[in-house]
Amino acid sequence: MADEWEWLRQLQPSEELPERLCVPTASPPLNLGVQVISSNIVGNDVVELAAQYMAEYARLELWMGSHEPPLGFQQQFERGRAPSEAMLAVYGAWVEFETAYQASGRKVDRVRDERERLKAALRQAVDALVRARIE
Repeated sequence: MADEWEWLRQLQPSEELPERLCVPTASPPLNLGVQVISSNIVGNDVVELAAQYMAEYARLELWMGSHEPPLGFQQQFERGRAPSEAMLAVYGAWVEFETAYQASGRKVDRVRDERERLKAALRQAVDALVRARIE
């Protein structure tokens, strides 16, 4: 009989989560959304995308928790892998935006490219969360 946990041994070690994503809650995706929304350096369009990201994360968690039959550990892990990678991409874009904003002397018009990359990363993360529920 094959070892049902063999798939776990074959995984590559994942990146450790940045400390900033571990507070104020136990949910790194929600913490990231809170950081973006509460920053006061993004416009309402970015706030809307961050809120949508948080809502899709909550929908995925609800779906996984109420799935019939219940999802096994491997299924949960597989469903969460793409959203986790997307979260790290959003975090990278967020840090890049914050850094550029500070370096620009807090001039929003000088960080348009970084802002667009953040918006694109948030859209991709939303898409990954939606796909995790329907695939």
